[in-house]
Amino acid sequence: MKIIRRNNIFSLFFLFCLILVNGIGATLPIPNLILLSAYYNFPIGFIEASFVGVSTLFLLLWGVLVDKMGRKKIIWIANGLWIIPSLLIFSFPQYLLIYIIGRIGMAIGLAAFSPLAYSILADYSKYDDRGLIASGLNLAWVGSSALGILIGGFFSTSWPLAFGFISLVGGIILIWVYFIEIPQRGVQEPTFVSMEEFNYPYRIELKQIPHALNSKTIILLLIQGSFALVPGTFFTYWLVSFLSSSEGINTSTGVASVVSIIIASGRVIGYPAFGKLGDFYTRKTDNPANRAKIASFGMGTQAIFFFIAFSVMDSSILSFILFASFFWIGSLIGGASGPNRTSLLYEISLPEHRGTLGSLFSLTDQLGVVFGIILSTILIQFSGFRTAFVFSVSFYLVASALWAMSTLYINEERTKIHRILSRRKKYLSSTD
Repeated sequence: MKIIRRNNIFSLFFLFCLILVNGIGATLPIPNLILLSAYYNFPIGFIEASFVGVSTLFLLLWGVLVDKMGRKKIIWIANGLWIIPSLLIFSFPQYLLIYIIGRIGMAIGLAAFSPLAYSILADYSKYDDRGLIASGLNLAWVGSSALGILIGGFFSTSWPLAFGFISLVGGIILIWVYFIEIPQRGVQEPTFVSMEEFNYPYRIELKQIPHALNSKTIILLLIQGSFALVPGTFFTYWLVSFLSSSEGINTSTGVASVVSIIIASGRVIGYPAFGKLGDFYTRKTDNPANRAKIASFGMGTQAIFFFIAFSVMDSSILSFILFASFFWIGSLIGGASGPNRTSLLYEISLPEHRGTLGSLFSLTDQLGVVFGIILSTILIQFSGFRTAFVFSVSFYLVASALWAMSTLYINEERTKIHRILSRRKKYLSSTD
């Protein structure tokens, strides 16, 4: 008997836990890179870079499998693929080869959780609440990286225990899967909600992948994601260094870390607030393009606030207060993009395409991160933090323009999807 039913808060909590484990597994070694490099007498950074590369390569494969197979089966397979390598690292930490194989194996298994989340989330959440529920997913993605770093740092004196701990969490998830019910694909689509007997038989085929991408909105959102992640990467990797430097508040790394978390915490409020706002205006006007308008406004406005924040920053207390205030507001407004982007993906795609498209969203985001790392490293070396940060926010303006362009196509593409699902409803009703 299924103890936890679909659309139950505990089922959503399970979905968010998958994302948390993904981020934790990815960032777990980060606090101990120097320690691990000394332990193995090998630059561990190369291995972690390989982790990111392998994970990115397997995203699309997992996305197609998620749309083709039972999603509960994928959760079991993916969990097994990363738990076993993690246990190997925990059990045999003295061998560099085991560490390398283990991290590559973890990268393969953990890569499945992003397309799984994209595919399942729409079927857990009601149509009117997709923006709000998607905001929880965004918070889980953001929080998971920080949680992985915290856990890795907690076990720094005995780093193999961190891998033992995370594999234990994975084992709990494997057991947990047995007690939940993964909802059927498409069960929350407005077209199907009135059907008493519902069984969605459609699955993606390889030849359908080009058709899944036959959407101007999807293409624009994919490109937008790459641009938006560039300045985000600048801040993620270098904000603490900036604050602790003479260009910032010239403080210790510990204090700078706390300050950076506080001034970036606007996202915690921004994600649910703008996700709910997108739900409200879409429901009120029956116009999903309003989600893109909200996201475009948020993306462009946050660039203005970030630009002002870095422009007013100098060594005085007053300037720092102004900097922190403008940065926090920019972080808040920037929360408009994430949940509305996920919700729009559901509006203009078929249920059996969402794992594949979600994996492509994650893939293009990763490309933005990689480019952001390279560009930030070069710019900061030659121009300093402030100039690099001010330049980076221009990428938000490009992303905002791409969001605005998408409003031209959203309703037409939503109508197309609605027609396909309506035809399928008639067919499914006639075969009952």
